[in-house]
Amino acid sequence: MDPKDEELENGRQLPIAIEKAPAKSDFWQRLRDYHSTQVDKKWTSLPVLATSYVSGLTDSAAYNAWSCFISMQTGNTVFLGLGASHQPLNKPLGWLSSLISIACFMTGVSIIAFCSRKAGPILRGTLVVSFFVQATLIVIAAALVEGKIIPIATPAEQATGRVKYHYISLLPLAFLAFQAGGQIVVSRSFGHNHIPSIVLTSLYSDLVADPLFFQPVNVKRNERIASAVLVLTGAITGGWVMRKADMAAVLWFAAAIKYTIMTGFIFWPAEKASSE
Repeated sequence: MDPKDEELENGRQLPIAIEKAPAKSDFWQRLRDYHSTQVDKKWTSLPVLATSYVSGLTDSAAYNAWSCFISMQTGNTVFLGLGASHQPLNKPLGWLSSLISIACFMTGVSIIAFCSRKAGPILRGTLVVSFFVQATLIVIAAALVEGKIIPIATPAEQATGRVKYHYISLLPLAFLAFQAGGQIVVSRSFGHNHIPSIVLTSLYSDLVADPLFFQPVNVKRNERIASAVLVLTGAITGGWVMRKADMAAVLWFAAAIKYTIMTGFIFWPAEKASSE
């Protein structure tokens, strides 16, 4: 008789082997759950303000190199309008750079906003991926400039007033403008409409029109002032770095800031469940 049958006849039950799920699958499930949580909105104005500084950096670098902007699309629209009359005379194709920047910025906003809505705009994973994409696009642009694939006019060439237009410069410009759209999407997702991080005209207007401007405690006033100062200091930093080094150094620095923001959202506190 089979030993197993003898055990059953004697009334003793054989131990049942319990299969355990692989530890690896548990890890990936926990990771998935962790990145599916919503982050706590408290203090999220800080990373948004950091992107204001990045806007100053990239806009100063782009204007110095290509006479257009990455984030400030109002200026690009004016440059595009000037192109209709073939002005400025020393930059007859400047309008094309502005047009590409506007188009890629709008494309970036539409795609990133759509993906954020589908995934969940303030989920940890959404924010991490968004800033990873933004930072990586800046890295690609920096690598193109660093590798001399994209010609950048020297100060001596700029002093002549006639800088040769290189169509290949539209490639990093497109990457930079696309990623800039992600900043305003994140700002809107958190409800920080008062610090869009890429434009200051409405910010200046809202700042001085605020009826509570002189109140001792006014968070929105303080954040608007901080955003304006950070854009300015970013532009100053970008200008000096380009003067002492080159455009690539500015872009590497901007990418490092966005990777830092991405890392911050990995460890950002989760939103606390509301008690019923």
